[in-house]
Formats: sequence, C-alpha cells, structure tokens
Amino acid sequence: REQSDSALRSQMFNALIGSYFGEGILKDPEKQMMYLHLLTLNFQEFFDARPLFEDLNRRINPEQRGRLLAIARDAADRQVNLLSKPESEPIELRLCVDGGEDCANMGSFNLKGKNGAYPFAVRLQEVSDSEIKVRVSSAAENFNFKTIEFYVSYFDTPFMNNTKLVDGSRFSFVLRNLDPVRKIANIEVVAFPDEYMNLRDRPYFDEMLSRLGAKSGATGEKKN
Repeated sequence: REQSDSALRSQMFNALIGSYFGEGILKDPEKQMMYLHLLTLNFQEFFDARPLFEDLNRRINPEQRGRLLAIARDAADRQVNLLSKPESEPIELRLCVDGGEDCANMGSFNLKGKNGAYPFAVRLQEVSDSEIKVRVSSAAENFNFKTIEFYVSYFDTPFMNNTKLVDGSRFSFVLRNLDPVRKIANIEVVAFPDEYMNLRDRPYFDEMLSRLGAKSGATGEKKN
C-alpha cells in the first residue's frame, strides 16, 4: 500500500508541476496560481514552493498579487495550526528597524528544549516589499547559540523554513504583515512539538531511535 500510495503521489506531483510549466500556462497567471495552490495543499511536507511564489509575484498585477498572497497565507496558516499546541501558542513580535516608543528594534522569545528554556533575541534589520531580514542570537550568557541572519518572506512556510537546534528543537518565523515605508514587521514565532519529524527527517533513524529510547526510559519501561 505504501508503494502504491507513493507511486500515486509521484504521478500527481509530476502532473501538477508539469502543468504549471506547461506551454501556454506560463502566460496565464490565474491558472498558475491554481496549480500552485494544489501543490501547497498536497505536498506541503517536502516541496518548498517559495521560488515559484516569488517568480509569479514578479509577473502579476496588484489584484492578482493579493490572491497569490492569500494562497501563501493559507499554506502557512494550515501548518501553524498543525504545529501549535495549547501549551505552546505562537509568539507574536512587532519589530521595527528604527526603534521608537511604540515599536522596538529587538524582541525576544523562549524555546522549550530538552534541557530547559532557550532564550533568543530577534533584531529586525531590513524591510522590503515582501520580506524582512532578521538577526537571531542568544539572549543569555549560559546559552551557546551561534548568531544567524536570514530572510523571512510572505512565501515561507514552517515545514520548509525552520531552524533546528542540536537537541532536535525547532522554531520557525511566519511573516504576518509588514510596512516597507515605516519599516515595521509583525511576525509569529512557532515552536515545533517534540514529536515532530517531517518527511525529509525520516531517513535519520538514529535520531528516531534515540527519541523512542528516551520516551521508553521516561516511562520507566524495562525490556530484556
């Protein structure tokens, strides 16, 4: 059944991506958006559609851009809902490049890890029409985390665009809205549940066995 399901999904993916790049379709943004929506609905765990969104975004008019953005937000929202737990709701941050009384240049959040809470600091560095640049660093001296900088786009999704720590903990940024004139952005920080493992991670059986062993040990079970 797994082989049959994989073969069916492979055929579906090839049909959709082939149609997206089909002769004549490349000049029809409306149909491209339809195929792009189908791709994000059916292959969200292993297909990063951001390059297709960005390419299409450059070639469409403002009205079509609004519909494209709605498709991207729908994809991100569905993934956020799947990842969110009652005990770990997404953290909202409102940041601005030029800090002021009503908007800070830097925010912070804590990520629950195996060894306690990991404190992070987030600085907004750039704001453009559809993406922002952020700098993420450690917010405590006893937390060793190498500072990273990356772009967050309207077309990112948590499953594809996330940061993974050594202990397996993950977080992702979701861009909710931005103001390129005032250089302000509202983002959500999404913490992944401990049991999360996507399709790209599944070949790493050592990690999976380690997790199973940890859970077995935590329940006090003993096997001969």
